[in-house]
Amino acid sequence: MSENLPPGFETKLVPGRECGTCDVCCVSLTIDEPALQKPQGYRCRNLVPDVGCGVYDSRPQTCRAFYCGWRRLGWVKQELRPDHSRVLVRVQIERPKDGEAPRLGVVFTLLDHRALKAEGLAETVAAAILAGVPTYLGVPGPPGYTAGVARINDVLEHAVMTRDKSAVLAILRKARASGKVGDHVPVVLKHGKATPEPKA
Repeated sequence: MSENLPPGFETKLVPGRECGTCDVCCVSLTIDEPALQKPQGYRCRNLVPDVGCGVYDSRPQTCRAFYCGWRRLGWVKQELRPDHSRVLVRVQIERPKDGEAPRLGVVFTLLDHRALKAEGLAETVAAAILAGVPTYLGVPGPPGYTAGVARINDVLEHAVMTRDKSAVLAILRKARASGKVGDHVPVVLKHGKATPEPKA
């Protein structure tokens, strides 16, 4: 859940965008700290419905450090608030092996089939690709299992350059379908075995 941003990659939060009652990150992401172990796909045991984190003031550092891309990246469309769109945008740091400087990338996780109908999805993905940002599609596995993630810059380049929104969405739909049947392995937690909470 924590990105451990290198110097110079910190991003300010977008004014006017607040988490409110959105709790997508509290379900969709893995938290692996001594005080809290939770594999992705399960509700955090501290999550209070329609309220948010029940231990907000003492929440783990992983939770304190995380803000989704909707809160951090102004070019992500307003309509893509995660709980409304079912799209979770995350910042990812590319760390090249050959001594090159780290690069900022983004992962668009389509949480369920509704995400493909989200207003602003195609435009936001296209903006990332046009800017040359390493762009990934994430597809959740079953609760407690890893997500499938694949880079989509090359496969979407032509559709984006020709401004073919329907083609962008068709490619995303096909890629999501492929990711759903891909290999997903159980999440392994370093700080102990998790006791999964009921799925949301």
